[in-house]
Amino acid sequence: MRLVPLLAGTGLLFGQIGQPPEFLDGSVFQTKPTAGALDGTSHVAADRAQLNETLLNLLRGVPGAGEGVKLIERRMLRAAEDLYRREGAALGLGATLFFLGETAASAEVLCEVNDLAVLPFLGETVGAASGWAGRMLTKIRSMAERLPENGDAQFYWARALLHQTPERIPEALVLLERAAKLDPKGTRSWLELGRLSSGKAAIVAFESALVRDKDLAMAHYRLAGLYRAVGNLVKSGEHLQKYQQVRSKRSEPMR
Repeated sequence: MRLVPLLAGTGLLFGQIGQPPEFLDGSVFQTKPTAGALDGTSHVAADRAQLNETLLNLLRGVPGAGEGVKLIERRMLRAAEDLYRREGAALGLGATLFFLGETAASAEVLCEVNDLAVLPFLGETVGAASGWAGRMLTKIRSMAERLPENGDAQFYWARALLHQTPERIPEALVLLERAAKLDPKGTRSWLELGRLSSGKAAIVAFESALVRDKDLAMAHYRLAGLYRAVGNLVKSGEHLQKYQQVRSKRSEPMR
């Protein structure tokens, strides 16, 4: 798809594959490409910032993890690690070790957790199917197979497969479609299906996500490019306008 400038001075593009730029604005982990990790090891680069922020948002939702999250937000990762170790908080410890670049140690901790709450942490951080990552894949797969009617299990097994070789993408698509049916009000599976698809299939997926949440900035952003690519400039303009409206809401001060 040819990339066409969308708005002068904004850096936005029709058909851009990545997320809109403001999705990383204010990120705790936003770094320059040459910057080091938060602990100075150079493990976390700019292309890792979004994953780390996703993981931190997951940690914010874990009961009892708040004090450690505050330390992480202040970039005091070793202090957060010590706190989670003392408290025996495996999810917090696993996430913090991942932030520090200690991925094998992170995987070892997370794989010992049997609660369903570990699924998103495993699904987001698993790497290629070798070494420590192989154990993570086995863990996620076993949970997904044991809980075939659980939308979270199917979704995060799909997410894990997407970190593997391209040959696993068809299997991941089937899982995402199953997860979408199991979670009729959810949007995440539709967004992922849209991201992995092209043309009409991508349009259907993103429109399905918007039926469930009309304020999904990413869906409007992608649809603006997709509709332009098929020559529907009216629809493209409508979604661009809605994207800008949602973006404006995001920038409004809290009242």
